[in-house]
Amino acid sequence: MALNGGLRSASKLFKSSQQLVSKSGKTFLNLAISRIKLLQNKRTLHLKQMRKEMAQFLLTGQEAIARIWVEHVIREQSIWAAYEILELFCEFILTRVPILETQSRDVEQEQPHRGREFT
Repeated sequence: MALNGGLRSASKLFKSSQQLVSKSGKTFLNLAISRIKLLQNKRTLHLKQMRKEMAQFLLTGQEAIARIWVEHVIREQSIWAAYEILELFCEFILTRVPILETQSRDVEQEQPHRGREFT
């Protein structure tokens, strides 16, 4: 009997922790998306500035320095693209959270039937 009561309380605790993780997960994803957008905007402004400086180097005949700046611009563009992929992935997960919640509810509804077989 004590074991059965312990399983019920553990089941309630598990359900409440799933809901907490679901809510905090959504919040975390929304915050991550906004942070990524902020970093993308920062990188975009930095890229524009780097391109202007690179053009100035080319105009003044400092081709060697401009080539170095090209490498930096390419690196910054790659980082910006990585941010874009991360943002899309976070949005993808965020849209799938309701599906995961319904699947976990379906599994929870099936589990009590399995527990009765052992008692």
